[in-house]
Amino acid sequence: MNFRINVKTQFPGFQLVLKYLLCLCLCFLIVTTDSIGQENLRKAEKSFRDWSVFISKDDPKMCFIASQSIKGEAFRNNQKLSSVNREKGTLYIIKILNKDNEYEGTFYAGYPLQVGSKAVLEIDNKEKIVFFAHPSPKAKAEKDHAWAQKFDQKKLVDYLKRGSKAIMSAISHRNTVTKDTFMLTGFSDALLELDKRCKLN
Repeated sequence: MNFRINVKTQFPGFQLVLKYLLCLCLCFLIVTTDSIGQENLRKAEKSFRDWSVFISKDDPKMCFIASQSIKGEAFRNNQKLSSVNREKGTLYIIKILNKDNEYEGTFYAGYPLQVGSKAVLEIDNKEKIVFFAHPSPKAKAEKDHAWAQKFDQKKLVDYLKRGSKAIMSAISHRNTVTKDTFMLTGFSDALLELDKRCKLN
């Protein structure tokens, strides 16, 4: 069985997400650094507290909301590390075009994840959604992202709508455990704005 088939089986919607991951990261970078030059992407259309709405200009159209972690912690051998060399974690909710209430959840770790590992998003210490790192990564975008499974996408969005805080626990390729804290204030409003702005025409 070849790699492409394995990926499709384990990560429904994987190819769609992977196709745009680099664009997503670049788009978010534009917002945080005020850089210019990515003509096919805009700055955030609108922000709602901790979440921002992004709409691409070009074909194929791409729409998503994103939030960076407000706190990042790292642990090794159950000992908290004073500092680690990594970027902030980012959580993306990508809208599936021409599909009502269908989304893709993606986590950018800011470092290479342990191959095939699980990252667990816990919302308000109650609900959990598992994200999966790539089973055989090659490109950088495959190494530092994890994806929610298709059958968990609706639950993920519902939990985030109702929640106030989410913590993503993940494992790096060096066996460092990281915990990224995301605030969910503005998530529902950002999602409504996304649905309103993200039209095919």
